Amino acid sequence: MKKTAISYYLFLLLLLTGCEEMFYREVDFSVEGEHEMLVVNTQCQVGGTFVANINHSVLANKAVSMDGKNTGVTDAEVLVRANGGEWHRLYNRAESSAYYMPDSVSFSSRPIAFQPLDTVEMQITHPDYPAASVRQILPGTVNARILGVLSVQEGWIAMIIEFDPYHGNPDDIIGIGLESGTALMANKVDTTDRRAQPLELEYIYTTSTNFALLQNIQSEGYYAGSKDEFLFLPASLLQDTLRTVIFADGRFKGNSRLRRENYFPVGVMNLSLEMRAYTHDSYLYESFRRNIRGSYIPAPTGVPTSDENIVQEILDEIASFLGGQELIPPFTNIEGGLGCFHAYSSAIVRSAE
Repeated sequence: MKKTAISYYLFLLLLLTGCEEMFYREVDFSVEGEHEMLVVNTQCQVGGTFVANINHSVLANKAVSMDGKNTGVTDAEVLVRANGGEWHRLYNRAESSAYYMPDSVSFSSRPIAFQPLDTVEMQITHPDYPAASVRQILPGTVNARILGVLSVQEGWIAMIIEFDPYHGNPDDIIGIGLESGTALMANKVDTTDRRAQPLELEYIYTTSTNFALLQNIQSEGYYAGSKDEFLFLPASLLQDTLRTVIFADGRFKGNSRLRRENYFPVGVMNLSLEMRAYTHDSYLYESFRRNIRGSYIPAPTGVPTSDENIVQEILDEIASFLGGQELIPPFTNIEGGLGCFHAYSSAIVRSAE
């Protein structure tokens, strides 16, 4: 639909609601009893790094820089422990809101690492804000393998994945992401061209209904993932051995003369997947992040795309007109504050060459 038509519909919508005075009113933000709070975002990799970023919220009647740099809290006391044991104080460098375990401040030694199914507690105090705390049971580890790889006609690289039974929290979430991979493509138009062209794999897709049980990114009927956006699968499905099929796809880079439809795959190199186990709260946070960013993955090569959604265009135009006033409720698991204790385990699974 043309831009003028969208603007026409937008005008009608605003006209119909104009008598309600919906788009203008004075708001008093000086509400008694409202206080700024600590905002805690923690990255905890099982058996790996642990870092907590500490900021603070800002009341709506206060000025704040657009990049949020003046919200960092650099002088909080941050304590963490596992399984009711000794408290460890986290430290930060000068003027930094990122706090690390004591032996990782210098970045020269391995940090204290928490293990699968540890119960981790964290407490954050500061004289200017209410105390914040969180308690989480860390996820288990994922054991999986790539049983087979097949190059298919569309230029996709199909993989058969087998998962062992999962031994972790029953509400944990399994994540599958593309770690690396390059397909070798042969020219099917010019048979004299014997040079294999590399096709960097960027996305993974599946149509398995197992992935319909959670909020996965969808693209033209496929559940989609990438190196940054993982496909989500309930860990409860891994009570027994589970097999599923996914495929990887990509695009030529740096050479506009290479037309994808003129090539077909003849092999693959360095194909690997990252298998994660997330706490359920971490999955909810990832879903919130995707909604905020409007995460998108293109359809697989060769799959026709549907016409643009006219209604969605209108809604997007309204959102732009309103300056993004309609907010998505944030997810938080921090008691006494805001943010998320984000915890996951990670394992790399490689295919046989």
